[in-house]
Amino acid sequence: MLQFALLFIMGTVGLWIGSANTIYQLPPLVLLYPACLYLIGLQAESGSVAFKRGLLTGTAAFTSCLYWIAVPFAEQTAMPWYIAISGPLGVSFVMGTYGAIYSWFCNKYLQKASPLYVGLSTFFLWGTLELARGIILSGFPWASLAAAFADWPAFVQPVSILGAEGYSALLAGLACYVTAALIASSVKHSVTALVSLALLFTSSYYSWMQPADAGANIEIAMVQGNVDQGAKWDKRYQRGTVERYVTLSKQVLERPVDLVIWPETSMPFYLQSSKEYLPIVRRLAVMSNAPFLIGTPGFGKGTEGRKHDIFNRAYLFDAEGIMRSWYDKMYLVPFGEYIPFYVPFADELLKGTGSFVPGRVYDPLTVGNLAMGVLICYEATFTELVQDRVARGANVLVNISNDAWFGKTAAPKQHLDMTVLRAVEQGRYFARATNNGITAIIDPKGNITTKGKSFRADVIFGSIGTRTDFTIYHQFFALIRALLMAGAVAVFAYSFYTNKKKDI
Repeated sequence: MLQFALLFIMGTVGLWIGSANTIYQLPPLVLLYPACLYLIGLQAESGSVAFKRGLLTGTAAFTSCLYWIAVPFAEQTAMPWYIAISGPLGVSFVMGTYGAIYSWFCNKYLQKASPLYVGLSTFFLWGTLELARGIILSGFPWASLAAAFADWPAFVQPVSILGAEGYSALLAGLACYVTAALIASSVKHSVTALVSLALLFTSSYYSWMQPADAGANIEIAMVQGNVDQGAKWDKRYQRGTVERYVTLSKQVLERPVDLVIWPETSMPFYLQSSKEYLPIVRRLAVMSNAPFLIGTPGFGKGTEGRKHDIFNRAYLFDAEGIMRSWYDKMYLVPFGEYIPFYVPFADELLKGTGSFVPGRVYDPLTVGNLAMGVLICYEATFTELVQDRVARGANVLVNISNDAWFGKTAAPKQHLDMTVLRAVEQGRYFARATNNGITAIIDPKGNITTKGKSFRADVIFGSIGTRTDFTIYHQFFALIRALLMAGAVAVFAYSFYTNKKKDI
């Protein structure tokens, strides 16, 4: 039990300190998480014990990273903290299940495996498990191994070839390869593993040093209103919210730009039908001589017996104040934008809007030479959604978000880190406009070229560039994912066959 306790602590601390947090981050420590799950599997008395211990470690590790899920439940619904904490515990329990599966596999099939086979099987299995947790139960791909390195863009360039899941798989595979080599006291495998890690990071650094091949010649302004979440949907504060965004945006009159972006639900009412505020926004666009992309709720003709469908929407106004097009959020947040089943605090969580429905508009929003692949809030964390935007012709990516729900926690930084991965995967500039931070511009290499300060009303100016070519990952997206899953099936089949053969 003492050995397990030590591995439990190391694995939990590794994922926590390796991932974005509010205290201190050291990305390489995240590799302790898969290594400790591997050792937990080896040292457990049986497969069921390995699964339970892996589940306990995974739940604790993810809870340390995802504690902020409790914040909106506690602050928006006045729910006691001891009940609100069930939110991150529940999500982390599900996330921990994937680690438990890996520990079980290690106990059943990797006890006497060679270090090379440990690394290879971990690569395929870990990659498939990360794919699964980004899809199953609506998907939640936060706190991945690849995301931990987003602060070090020189070391995330393999994402443009393998994708985030593939890179996480490679990191996990190498971490467990090194661990297995040390256990076996194999000088050959230890040297091979360390050389492999050195080559990986050296090649990534070399790729990072190459030019992004996308001139940043388009000037944009991202308006960060810093509107308090508690007052945002109160009708008494609507005029003040509009005046704040209009006043801040007038800075572009002195510094002309090609695009102005307001964050998700920056206008907390139905702008499309507002006789009072819609003309103000139109006049502002004309005065600024620039298109505006504005986050606001929208409505349309009802479906499934509803009088109206309500959307989390981004409107594009041109420089003449004409509402040209819009994008409706497609991937909604359970309990934040819709309630999958009845809960007593639903009205408080959905304060001001009611339940949203998924959007039906897919194509980029175009103005001038910009074809903007728009993603609202945590849509930017999903690889397949960003892949779709680029496949449909987006030459630049835009994320509008409102992270005010989560206060001064690690959530905004974790959100930004995953957006960095999406920029590298697709080789596109990514403009991220938020209500209270972190507002930033990310270049195709994952460098944050412009970043605003959090919890401050401000206008963040910066430059982006368009790009139309495709990364290797974009071109072979489906094949790479298929190979990861096929490899996992092959590893399971081979391990089961050889294990059964030994028992005969």
